[in-house]
Amino acid sequence: MPLVKKHFTSAMLFVSLCLLLDIYSRMKTLSPPDVPKERLKNTGTPHLENCTTSTHISAIWRRNSLLRQKCSLAKHNLSPNVRFYHWKNLVYCKVPKCGSTFWMQVFIALHKVKGVGDIFGKMRSLHHSSPLSEISNWNHVTGSDVIFHVARNPYSRLYSAYVDKIYLPGFLGVSKIINKHNKKHCNQSVSFGEFLDYILKENLQDPHWQPISDLCGSCTVPYNVISKQESFNKDVRFILDKLSISGQLKQKFIKNLKAKHTENSIKEITKVMISFAKTDPCITFQQFCQRLWKSFQIQGYISDLVSFPANKFKHLNFDNVTIIVRKFLKGTKKIVMNDVMRKLQRQKNLSKAYRGISQKTLDILKKVYKNDFDIYGYTNELPKEI
Repeated sequence: MPLVKKHFTSAMLFVSLCLLLDIYSRMKTLSPPDVPKERLKNTGTPHLENCTTSTHISAIWRRNSLLRQKCSLAKHNLSPNVRFYHWKNLVYCKVPKCGSTFWMQVFIALHKVKGVGDIFGKMRSLHHSSPLSEISNWNHVTGSDVIFHVARNPYSRLYSAYVDKIYLPGFLGVSKIINKHNKKHCNQSVSFGEFLDYILKENLQDPHWQPISDLCGSCTVPYNVISKQESFNKDVRFILDKLSISGQLKQKFIKNLKAKHTENSIKEITKVMISFAKTDPCITFQQFCQRLWKSFQIQGYISDLVSFPANKFKHLNFDNVTIIVRKFLKGTKKIVMNDVMRKLQRQKNLSKAYRGISQKTLDILKKVYKNDFDIYGYTNELPKEI
């Protein structure tokens, strides 16, 4: 049997086994009506995590089946240089803008990498820590390994990459290149349309926006778990449940997954952005604060109904880090955003961003990311407000 086909068969058997185990577990927990509930508590019946339900396992199965079906029809590159992070039976292709920070935290903890400080609170060190265990050839993996990567709707992934790497005032490298290409001053904001035009024509290979199907070789690597940004928490629990780790460590990961990130994210992002922007002549302090405020609104941390208080930053400078953070956090308390409000606001900003893009650019985008739309089951219809 060819090696690729053998691994694909193993991938399907892996998910099938999970499904059978779940059904078995549910059958075992059923008891005759005359059995007292008190006795059931001490039966030691095996059980799976709440996330590992037959419904979710079926969702994983459907994703795998769709991937194999679409890959048999799609035109794709062989992607021989895919690299993976590896720990025992866990094999991961890192996809930026798809929960990669969380998974890097997990790998750092699993490898017990030293010198990175608080792994659940330090952003800069997560992607540039001591070398982790990597493999560059998926032929080294076995059928019992959990081989996975995270997919995301190309529309939201591209906009997230734009906000983080172009609009945020600390990362001005690509912005300067785009402005120079468009004969604009370096301190001018790069529009989302300009960003799309640039990457689609000039720089598609950056991993932050490269098509995931190319980046991870989705049609050549025998992935048995396709995770998605849209169901990230459930998928994380599913994958953790397959690892031979202590319950205490698993709970630590899950606790971090459940944690409220607004305050920590604002603190860390602000500090990182200041460290980069304070020495860059292309942005003033006031421009920095206003753009950072807007980025927090796009991410759903600060309500769109709360205007940027320019006068509150008037007498501050880049050295007033603590005060700046406090001002941003105060903005989050003007109108406290719950999960539903945050989701609606993010979707509104996403929809608004694409309304200003030319049809020519959209046509190219749909063509370039066609495989990502198809094999991961996303529609290429433009995002709309909910």
